[in-house]
Amino acid sequence: MDKPLAFKEREGLSPSFAVEGSLLTGVLCPTVYRCPNCRRIYKIVLGPGDVFLGEGERECPKCKKAFRDRSLEWPTLPTLDRFLFLFPGFVCGWILLALLICLSFSWLEWTLTITGVLMGAAIFFVTPLVAWFAYRSCQIVRSVHRFNLHGKTKAA
Repeated sequence: MDKPLAFKEREGLSPSFAVEGSLLTGVLCPTVYRCPNCRRIYKIVLGPGDVFLGEGERECPKCKKAFRDRSLEWPTLPTLDRFLFLFPGFVCGWILLALLICLSFSWLEWTLTITGVLMGAAIFFVTPLVAWFAYRSCQIVRSVHRFNLHGKTKAA
């Protein structure tokens, strides 16, 4: 018998003045995942992205029933989902912010040499990205290892 699929619900936290479908509602809209049997929340994700690595099955800690949780292993993810896994909205926003600041320095024609301010700014923008990609790389390595051990995902 096929296991039920987890519920996916979008919760709106955006201010009342935000137009439905605007960028603000997309960013301030957590996605809540619930057990299909007892409706217990097992995951909350800020933003619309929902690319998860895993075997595709989960057991609810409350009702102890198994269900499918929408996760796939790295080798089975489509290319777009791989991109979204590595570059979710907040990472793209962080990179965009860094680029805009660099462009504004260029536009203002600042000819700054390497100083404490520039080094501080570089560390401020680069350190979180290095930590993010190191974390995601570990998740990918574990996913590929799981996939190679099992030969396929349970949900596939």
